[in-house]
Amino acid sequence: MRSFAPLAALLGLAACGDGPKAPPCTGVCTAPHLTTLDLIAGQPGGAGWVDGVGAAAHFSDPWTMASDGTQLFLADGSTIRAIDPASVAVSTLAGSFGGVGGVDGPGPQATFYGPSGMAATTGLVYVSDTENHTVRKIDLATDQVTTIAGVYGVNGATDDIGVAARFREPEGLALDAGGVLYIADTDNNTIRRMDLGSGAVTTVCGMAGAVGNIDAVAGAARFNKPKAITLDGLGNLYTIDSGNLSLRKVVLADGTVSTIVTFTTAANGMDRDGADLLISLGDHRIVRVVLATAAITTVAGAENQAGFVDGSGADARFSRPAGLLNDGAGSIYVADEGNYALRKLTLASGAVTTFAGARSMGSDDGTGGQARFWGPQGMVVEGSETAYVADTNNHTIRKVVLATGEVTTIAGAAGQTGNTDAAAGDARFNQPSGLALDEPAHLLYIADAGNRLIRRLDLASGAVSTLPYTTAPGGTFLNFNYPAGLALDGGRLFITDYGSHTLLALDYKTTQVTVIAGAAMVAGSMNGTGSKARFYSPSGIVADGHGNLYVADLMNAAIRKVVIATGEVTTVAGTLDIQGSTDGVAGAAGFAYPSQLAIDGLGDLFVADSNNNLVRHIDLASATVTTVIGTRMVSGVRLGPLPAQLTLPAALALTADGRLALFSENALLLAH
Repeated sequence: MRSFAPLAALLGLAACGDGPKAPPCTGVCTAPHLTTLDLIAGQPGGAGWVDGVGAAAHFSDPWTMASDGTQLFLADGSTIRAIDPASVAVSTLAGSFGGVGGVDGPGPQATFYGPSGMAATTGLVYVSDTENHTVRKIDLATDQVTTIAGVYGVNGATDDIGVAARFREPEGLALDAGGVLYIADTDNNTIRRMDLGSGAVTTVCGMAGAVGNIDAVAGAARFNKPKAITLDGLGNLYTIDSGNLSLRKVVLADGTVSTIVTFTTAANGMDRDGADLLISLGDHRIVRVVLATAAITTVAGAENQAGFVDGSGADARFSRPAGLLNDGAGSIYVADEGNYALRKLTLASGAVTTFAGARSMGSDDGTGGQARFWGPQGMVVEGSETAYVADTNNHTIRKVVLATGEVTTIAGAAGQTGNTDAAAGDARFNQPSGLALDEPAHLLYIADAGNRLIRRLDLASGAVSTLPYTTAPGGTFLNFNYPAGLALDGGRLFITDYGSHTLLALDYKTTQVTVIAGAAMVAGSMNGTGSKARFYSPSGIVADGHGNLYVADLMNAAIRKVVIATGEVTTVAGTLDIQGSTDGVAGAAGFAYPSQLAIDGLGDLFVADSNNNLVRHIDLASATVTTVIGTRMVSGVRLGPLPAQLTLPAALALTADGRLALFSENALLLAH
């Protein structure tokens, strides 16, 4: 691959040369040497797998937790994560993201399949590997994972010794001081016990294969998918009987089962707080169950109000809170599954804070990590100093000073849609998407997708206006149908109309609109000239300054080239209508919903390959596609040395000095 450098005439940068014998370079002409990915503004957050500290960590499916008194342990998708409570450093103890299986081995060589229950003691962590029907052990001195009961992939209900025992999707675990591990054998509808000294597994109560809701003794009792369990240290076990929406009590001495309370919604996680139990509910609350009276009170969150809000008591918001862990020092850790984060609840005050992981979306202005964006789809850079962002879901236009990360809203109002032409904050947009910058005139053109309009922002005065348009004589254009991408070239504004599957040209001096290629409302994947060509939801577009346009043909998973003078459409890279992820030459390369583009005057094209979580580079001279940023099959923003990691990259732009700006997880990142 030759040297990198995108975004050309779209930025309106002055022409420059590449040596006395080189062809003229129009647009960005400084070749970058990208090695590192840094955060400029916003806060990455969401689903993924990234080891890091605090907000930098990503989780894929945080479910249940345990502690050995020093570290926290979390069952997270197909991995077991370890968290240092003091530093909030998150690391992967065993398993690997996406590595589903039941293989024993050290650390990342081991594989899990849906681990759901955990218990820990000094030097050891026990895991119910639910979909593998086994109980596993992790030796913290060596990170060695060993199966201690059940057999990988074999279900059953046999009481026996160690691997001769059989389970059916066991979930909750609880460990007593005498070395007995209690197991909620969920799909067998039983509570089991394992003597860790002898390995003997026996059934405490319930009957395998018998579903019901009967309070009785031992084998006469009936459950319906018991899940989380906890011990009170007084000879009693409590379990969330999920199918019966109830909390059940088991007297361990004789197996007597009784019902304590019934819920109106699913319960997920549980831990003790003195003589009470704290339980996470599917209605997004943490509640307290007073065992002496069976009273239920809300500790944090609000009934049926999901969200990601730090606050006290009813002002806090969770999204599908799952596992709970009492640290014994006045705090409860919450695996906030729907927010892909760990939260911390201070019991004395009811205050909820985010412990690890992060909330990414919002609309706050601020500097660096204080700022928030929500689904930005368009960006241009003025020189090397200033980025302008179409903050799509906030319905605003934002300005970012790249050197400091300072973010300000320069047009529109967050959360308010409309199509009002006015100055700055009085203007209104509806899902602004693509941007194009006429830098000499200091004008920003905006594809106002939800309003089906093209708008113009005078950056000097802050005034927003709507571009008038008419159909060119003999033309077929009727109106815009979700304009997505913009590019400027030769006094015309080129527009990818995502909704009508066409490429349009608007002469903003004459106001006339013509269809350059494609047929309105006819999706397809044909190369050809003008109306004979077909696109399928074209998105990003750039101009190379030499009479050509390049289009990210989103649903066709390909990059197309359009000769402006003739309307001839050809495929540069990717195979039309076939999703893929491979590097290669032309049609041998694969993309998955390529959304945005950036180009330079040196023959380099960059692609936001959204569903592959990658940024790709195309050498236009050879049509060779290579991966620049991101890791296949892995999501979550990981900063640092390339290739780093991304989630759904969008809104590419190149600075004049050759740095590549992009958005991922609502955060503005810069590769340099």
